[in-house]
Formats: sequence, C-alpha cells, structure tokens
Amino acid sequence: MKQILITGITGLIGRHLMHKVLHDSDYKIIGQYFSPRNIDEYTSLGVNMKQADICNESDIKDLCKDCDVVVHSAAKVMDYGTKEDFYLTHYDATKWLLTDALNNKVRHFIYISSFGPATYIDRSNGLPDETIPLVRSEVHYDNAKIDTEDLVISFCTQHDIKYTIIRPAAVIGPDSVWIVEPLKRAATSFGLRLINHGKSDACLLDAENLAEGIYLTITLPIAENQIYFFEDEYEVTWDQYFRDLLAMKGLAPKGNIPSPVALILARNMEKIFLFFNMKPPISLKSVLATSSNRKVIVKKARQQLGWESKISYQESMRKIQESLK
Repeated sequence: MKQILITGITGLIGRHLMHKVLHDSDYKIIGQYFSPRNIDEYTSLGVNMKQADICNESDIKDLCKDCDVVVHSAAKVMDYGTKEDFYLTHYDATKWLLTDALNNKVRHFIYISSFGPATYIDRSNGLPDETIPLVRSEVHYDNAKIDTEDLVISFCTQHDIKYTIIRPAAVIGPDSVWIVEPLKRAATSFGLRLINHGKSDACLLDAENLAEGIYLTITLPIAENQIYFFEDEYEVTWDQYFRDLLAMKGLAPKGNIPSPVALILARNMEKIFLFFNMKPPISLKSVLATSSNRKVIVKKARQQLGWESKISYQESMRKIQESLK
C-alpha cells in the first residue's frame, strides 16, 4: 500500500486534504504536527501521527520514510514577522524536508506555496498565469515563498524527484487565518479597517475546494513538474467578505483607510511593534493583499486537472458560521 506524508496535518489545508485522501484513496497517511495536542481525531482514522518541528533538522530525519508522496503544507501562516523567521520556517524547513525525501526515495514532492507573490505582477497587459515570473517585494513571507519554490524546482530536477507547486488564493474555512485574524482585529479598539473601501476582489478559495485540487495533483500524472494557481473565482470583494464575516459576530469594519496612508502606517507599526515582539494592529502584507488586484488565470488547473469549485461562497460561509457557534 502506498504511503503519503502530509506536513501540517492539523492545519486547515492539511486536515481537509487528509479527509479527501482517506475518503477517495487507499493511501496510508503519515501526519506531521508540531505543538502538543489531542490527536485522537487523527489516530482514530488510522493516521500515523508524528510530532516533529520542521524547523529542527534532526526532527525531520526519516519523516519521509516509506513514503511515495510528500505534501508539504506546514508553514508560518502569518502576515507579519522577521525575515529570519519566515526563511527558517519556509526555506530552511523545506530544504531539510527535501533532503529527507531524497534519502528515503520519495517519488513526488508537492509544495503548498502561496498566491501572495503574484500580488506584485504587472496586470496592465492582462491577468497572469503560471508562466509569468513572480515579483519580489518588501514582504518577507512572499519573498520566502518565491525562493522556496525555486529551491523545490531546482532540487527535485537535480535529483529526479517529481514536483508540483500549488499556489492557493486566500484559503477560507473553519480556523483559517483569513477568519481568525480579521475577527481578532475587529474586536480590538483599532478595529478592522477596509483599505480603499475594500473594492478589490478578495480572491477566495474554500479549503475543501483546495483539498480537491491538491488531491488531483497527487493522482494525475499530468500534474508532475507543474505549477498551478487555485482560486474559486467567487467575484466577492473584500468589503463584502469582511462584512459577511464580521456580521457573524455582530461586528463591522471600522471605516476606511486609503492605501497610501495604510502602507505608511503598516510599515511604521511593524517596525515598532516587532521591536517589542508584539503583534502590529495593521501589517504590510494585509494592506497589500486587501488593496491590490491579485486576480490570476486559473484555466490551467481547470483544464489539465478537471478541477472545479464545488463549494460555493454561500456554502463556505455557512460552514464558517457553524464553526463559530
């Protein structure tokens, strides 16, 4: 029986992928998780759970043992932090996991990257697809993702390991960072402020729809050595999304900030708050993400993989509301 390693299995993406793999295949699953927790939900389903810190090279040794496929979804999913933090948790951790995959003869390495670096691509001549190079920025998270993608491609090509790069849009679902963080910010005295009136498309992606897409890259040979954007194309603005989300808790956005002002605030607040090891009330990445045109072409995933957005925006938000109760 084939075996698959899912890193970050207790996270939003890993958990949804686990259920998809268990439901639709006979793969045995090894699930990597970091912090101590009750794992009965996973072990009762037959998942072999392994606690390991992917930022510790010795913890990763033989994590990939007897695995045919690795899906690397574990990451620091936050909108602020130091360059060292992001490169350790993304680039270095992936480098060590790739080495372990090579040592244990893994056939296919699937890296969950990010939609984020596509934010900075020039769209004056149309929307980008996977052939358009990503653009570096002043956001450490996004730069770390670009460099880690390059690492995965070069390492796997050099060592004859099949790879797939997944670039998901803003993934929503119970416990998503796009649920938890806006609600936290909305509950503070500063509140959650729309940027440029929230007119930009939110580029959302339901976690279940993403799990379906990742599963297709596991099972379809055409996905080997390919890069895919995934977005549900709900055509929902940040204004609508944040109002729908915050209303679940009886909250609402606290006004609007023009993006030039928001960028200045974010840059200064990050410097000050990170100096004191505190979370800033507004971050550069969140400002750029919610005030930019981030639309891309997702035709490749739909045509090559036959991927569909089975969960609608309304159904996705209903599941989120149920989880918040």
